[in-house]
Amino acid sequence: MLLRVKKYSERLLLPLGKKLQKIPANVLTILGLCFAICVFLFSVIQFLSLIIISLILVEFFDQLDGVVARLQGPTKLGSFLDSTLDRIGDYLIFIGIIIGGYTDLYIGLITIAGAFLTSYTRAKIESLGTPNLYGVGLLERTDRVPILLIGSIFQLWFPTAIYWTMVFLAIGTNITVIQRIVFAYKKFANKKEENSMS
Repeated sequence: MLLRVKKYSERLLLPLGKKLQKIPANVLTILGLCFAICVFLFSVIQFLSLIIISLILVEFFDQLDGVVARLQGPTKLGSFLDSTLDRIGDYLIFIGIIIGGYTDLYIGLITIAGAFLTSYTRAKIESLGTPNLYGVGLLERTDRVPILLIGSIFQLWFPTAIYWTMVFLAIGTNITVIQRIVFAYKKFANKKEENSMS
């Protein structure tokens, strides 16, 4: 976990989350997806200032919906929507960057693969009995949007900033996948040995 965004976001957003506690967390999740669609559209037409604003709002609602969901009490539907709509949002953001010409096709596809495998490995490992995989790996989902936001801001002055940001994400997400595979191997191999001994 490179930026530790989630670690600090709950503390900062908790007062606002308490005020918005009557709003269903799923509504905030859907708003996050709406702004991911905006990132896609503004990337296609290369409207950089609106890409930056939309990415800020994507990250804001992505963190806020988690805070509100924890205050309201998590639900299975909420968990499903949060995970699924986040994946759709990731896909739209990266596809928009590719179509808009901010990165090469191959780098974009490698980043998409790494991003999706990062989320898949977490979901699979947690489904096998690990309560929370948060913090395992270099780049989590909560790191990707802020890093892309930073790259987009630098794009205002450096015309290849988003390109190199995508290169970084392509490498970082796939390193994260490898780290989680190694983590799963060590954890579940040890369990197998323990079960065989008992």
